[in-house]
Amino acid sequence: MIAVSAIALAATACSSSKSSPGTANSVAGASQSTSAGGSSGSPIKIGVIADLSGAASSGFINSEKGIKAYTVAVNAQGGINGHKIDYVMADSTSTPAGALTAAQKLVQNDKVFAIISDTSDFYGAEPFLLKENVPVIGTGFDGPEWSDRKNTNMFNALGYTDPSVAFTTGGDTVKKIGGTVCGAVGYLESPSSTASVTAFAKSCTNAGLKTGYTTGVHFGSTDVAPVALKMKSTGVDSIFFSTVPATGFALAAALRTVGATTKAILLPTGYGGALLKSSAAVQAAQGFYFSSSTAPVELNTPATNVFKQRLVAVGENDSPGYDEQTAYTSMTAFAAGLKAAGDNPTPASFAAAMGKVNNFDAEGLLGYKVDFSDFAPTKNCTFYVQLEGSKFVPVDGLDPICGTKIN
Repeated sequence: MIAVSAIALAATACSSSKSSPGTANSVAGASQSTSAGGSSGSPIKIGVIADLSGAASSGFINSEKGIKAYTVAVNAQGGINGHKIDYVMADSTSTPAGALTAAQKLVQNDKVFAIISDTSDFYGAEPFLLKENVPVIGTGFDGPEWSDRKNTNMFNALGYTDPSVAFTTGGDTVKKIGGTVCGAVGYLESPSSTASVTAFAKSCTNAGLKTGYTTGVHFGSTDVAPVALKMKSTGVDSIFFSTVPATGFALAAALRTVGATTKAILLPTGYGGALLKSSAAVQAAQGFYFSSSTAPVELNTPATNVFKQRLVAVGENDSPGYDEQTAYTSMTAFAAGLKAAGDNPTPASFAAAMGKVNNFDAEGLLGYKVDFSDFAPTKNCTFYVQLEGSKFVPVDGLDPICGTKIN
């Protein structure tokens, strides 16, 4: 029953994502603008590329809410250095070619100042945007291009961590929860997903744990029964999912169906109100641990309370999901660069100023400071919540847990 419910949830999540892209002009009260540069007091237009349809859409259907929450708030306060912010949404269709098409539209037709990336396929658009000298801000989850020094137009709001670089964080987390044998699943088509699976296995080995089974499946796949059986046969009790929720929930349900024993199921996506709205998802995910790069709102810190209030102001009353968090965090980074660029920024002056910001913490949402000139950070911090009943509960000792790079 759980397996069927989880797969139905995944199908619902994918089908509900095909909403029409919007712009901030209809929600934030900012005037129309074409801004390759920002003259004094003029609005600045940014483009947002997100997976609004296609295989990855179940993890990014609410990206606009994070953008909107930040934009509405700063525009109500007069903007950033006197500039109000417009935004235009563009759909990547969950493909590299779609990401490129979206980027071309935003640059050539919409004349955006910069781009926010909230897509799993941004690497398809990067060569074009580098050539056009368009600044890009995101959270670097789609591929290694975010840590490539030649991409001088790209700024990772979480710091330049290469997904293929292993940190002690993952293995230490499993050990603290009580796991002994690690497993992991990623996507065959995603360079960052594949790399993160390998890095997680290395982190488990570093922590003195065994690695039972790691593998890759096709993007968005829910046909995971063979993977569940293999994990059971190899004794895996702690699993890292480098996937969108559709795959993660399907595999977790399959593991329970085949009678596998699990102590720790770690998902970087899935935390948020979208899960809580589905009784099937709540039933399937009891006891799961959800990671978050930013502080979950359940911690009730000054920074998370501001985030929560801004979401409520645009109609989001639930805990923010992965997509809302990454979009909002990217906006805080864009704002930091715009403030540093001064009164009359251009894309070039913005990029230059952004590269000098060395104490960014997403307005208090990160557990560490980001230096945008540091391409080889040695520290990694992650927050965890656990689903208990119908609530996400911060986990003592994992709020956050910080690790160091493994040589």
